[in-house]
Amino acid sequence: MTLYIESELLLDSHCRDLNICDPGIDNDYLIISSNDRCSCPKRRAILCKSAHDSCRTSCSSEQILYIKQQNQQNEISINNSPVNVVLLNKDELAHNSEIVYICQNKNLPKIMHEHLNNKLSYTNNCPIDLSLTKTPIGSFLLRHSVLAQSIYGMYLTMQQIKGNCFQLRRRANLGYLLANIVVGFLCSFLLFQNFEFNDSISSEISSQTKQLTIWIKSIIEWLMHAPAGLKLNQPLVDFLARFYFYHIYLWSGYLEALLITVLPHLFQLLFVLCFFGLSIAIGAICDFMRLLTIHLYCFYIYAARLFNWQIHLLISLFRLFCGKKQNPLRNNRLDSHLCDIDQLFIVTLSFTILLFLLPSIFMYYAVFTLIYTVAILTVKIIQYFNEFLLQIPVYELYLWFTGSGVTRGTPKLSINYTYSNQSTVCFNFHFDRVSFVTLYRVCNIRPSLSSLSLTKFLLAILRGRPTF
Repeated sequence: MTLYIESELLLDSHCRDLNICDPGIDNDYLIISSNDRCSCPKRRAILCKSAHDSCRTSCSSEQILYIKQQNQQNEISINNSPVNVVLLNKDELAHNSEIVYICQNKNLPKIMHEHLNNKLSYTNNCPIDLSLTKTPIGSFLLRHSVLAQSIYGMYLTMQQIKGNCFQLRRRANLGYLLANIVVGFLCSFLLFQNFEFNDSISSEISSQTKQLTIWIKSIIEWLMHAPAGLKLNQPLVDFLARFYFYHIYLWSGYLEALLITVLPHLFQLLFVLCFFGLSIAIGAICDFMRLLTIHLYCFYIYAARLFNWQIHLLISLFRLFCGKKQNPLRNNRLDSHLCDIDQLFIVTLSFTILLFLLPSIFMYYAVFTLIYTVAILTVKIIQYFNEFLLQIPVYELYLWFTGSGVTRGTPKLSINYTYSNQSTVCFNFHFDRVSFVTLYRVCNIRPSLSSLSLTKFLLAILRGRPTF
């Protein structure tokens, strides 16, 4: 038998009539001063300090537990059976209940796990509302707009503050939100102090976009004249070059209209958005960067579609050349197919033509994929930084540096030689301090809105499919 009891109750010299936690697990009993707030099963007991006859008589007549402690020999027994004693500090479980229940409940003794499970049964996690991500418009915005991701991330944070019953997580999410807004206020103050740089920054953005246009034109001209010493199909290269030059012409007009309408008011827009949080302002900057470089995405899509179409044709023609074909009526199963002489001639001729045209198309695809990858990775890095701003661990850092008891998690036992004797072994029960990373993972439970799988990204590039 094992008795878990607060050390102050043993130091008291008076007998006590107690209601102890008794979930009926392995003859373990828990006595804490605040057990009235615990909803686990109770059992009456008398903690007798000097083996009084009145206490023994009451226990035998009323069928309640008789816990005897002899102060001189410090022997403790329950119904005259020897027990092991585990000493708890006062309010030890109450101070550490959340972090232990969330993180380390599997390492607890069964009776303490039952106690915390009953005490914190009302603190189920607040369900995260992801209904917006299931709608077509919401899914599109959250996939392609960093501003929408920032707004939705702040909405999830406020939802956790309002609905999460765990005080630790609620305060952590409140710290995330306040840190984001406070940093946004500081940035709005800096923007207000530097409004005179609006014109210079606008002119710099305009000049850089023009330089980007000139640079892409020079790359297309380089592709037209044997790039890297490769001999490409000149008619196909000229056709693709004219197509991309025309698209650059259209994009120049779109860019001019965008810079005229949006760029003069960019500082004012960022100044207003910073009041709602720095992450929202950064999201607006990312979306503006995507609007400026939308032609890079179009170039990549054109080249990827053409490359993917040609790869699929080459694979299909090679299968026909080998006497196989794909059967879409049987889950794309490969069936045998015998071609006559005319069909085999057409297949061979088409395969040869497409194979010789492949290097010309591949050069355009490789160049524009590289340019687009640099652009999209830049935006993704800003997105991850933006998500970090939504999760600045202010409250966790406060708990960590102040040495709060909430940061204790892993339970430990050590023998207390002062109270132990030949018949009774006493243990000190305490919690080790959890790491800051564990504390942050316990507090931060929101899903990531932007994800980048390197494997899927590379496979999409090799197959000529859109990456994002």
